[in-house]
Amino acid sequence: MPHTMTLMKNLFKYIVAGACVSCVSLLAGCGAGGSGGGPEAELVGVYAIKTNGALKEVVKIERQGGRYIMRDKVRTPEWSEPKMQMQPVTRERWNRITTDGENTQFVGVSSDQLAIFKVPPGWQKNSFKTETGYFLFYSQGPVEAYKL
Repeated sequence: MPHTMTLMKNLFKYIVAGACVSCVSLLAGCGAGGSGGGPEAELVGVYAIKTNGALKEVVKIERQGGRYIMRDKVRTPEWSEPKMQMQPVTRERWNRITTDGENTQFVGVSSDQLAIFKVPPGWQKNSFKTETGYFLFYSQGPVEAYKL
């Protein structure tokens, strides 16, 4: 599926482009504190996208202290150093990112460059539909994700 390959390449480019700015923010210690781990804690894990019918690991969300961080597998087969600090997504930010005006149940974390969401399986907005209930959202739009 050439379209999936293009999405994956664009996703990788976007992650790499935001890495420097996000690492500076991470090292500066910016972001939400608190160590309680709200509903976003269920997003901790490894996510893959489907490429040519096979699942390819692309993003890993971890909790370190009171922060969520993202690692990726862009340049090497091993997970990168922490690249982005992720914040819990509020309803207002959800509406802005997805333009969804419904009262959709969601859990999400995002940086300025990337968001990962869990929604009810089958959720649809415009031409995008998630069968798994997980999706990555970046500058090129949403991409179906599979939590491994």
